[in-house]
Amino acid sequence: IDNIAPDHGLSLTPLRIGFHEGGYDLYEPGAAASDWLERIAEDGSPMLLRESFTNGHSDRVDGVITGDGISPDSPPLIPPSTSATLTLDIDPANNQFLSFASMILPSNDGFIGNESATAYRVFDVNGEFIGADFVVTGAQVQDAGTEINDEAAENVPVLGQMAPNTGTAENGTVMKHPGFESAGNVLSAFPSADFTQDLYPVARIRVELAE
Repeated sequence: IDNIAPDHGLSLTPLRIGFHEGGYDLYEPGAAASDWLERIAEDGSPMLLRESFTNGHSDRVDGVITGDGISPDSPPLIPPSTSATLTLDIDPANNQFLSFASMILPSNDGFIGNESATAYRVFDVNGEFIGADFVVTGAQVQDAGTEINDEAAENVPVLGQMAPNTGTAENGTVMKHPGFESAGNVLSAFPSADFTQDLYPVARIRVELAE
């Protein structure tokens, strides 16, 4: 993954990826977020997602791509202009499709991830590796609908949140993220994080053969 956002723009939490047979939906627009989606969208925590992904499916392969962080003592985030990689062994018979999810920072519950289970095929129907190479733009950023977008420092990672699962519950549904407040805390601290700008670049994700 390459974070291609501009300087002082969006950072990403470690990217949860999974390879599967095409039967795993990360989320449904207009529906309430699952518990695991809430945790990754609010706190960047991928553990519940892993449990959901592998439950009853031993052939699925998953992992987390971690970055170097914003500073030496920060969590392993993927800030703008940095890249991170992970090598996995995947099976063309059972791992034809890629799914991914990551929280965007700073935000209350913004995330990126593919809605369709079959959006990104990495092996063709004959089992030949075709890989993937695509860009995620700001237009694809989603709001989990689990936490009100108050942009309060104590509820937003990177701005000042000190503990997971804080903020006011929204009890909403997954939808396209409306963007940050023009004079709010997020854009005041990260002036290049307005992902509602046309063709705002968030990330480039690639699946390639390891050398």
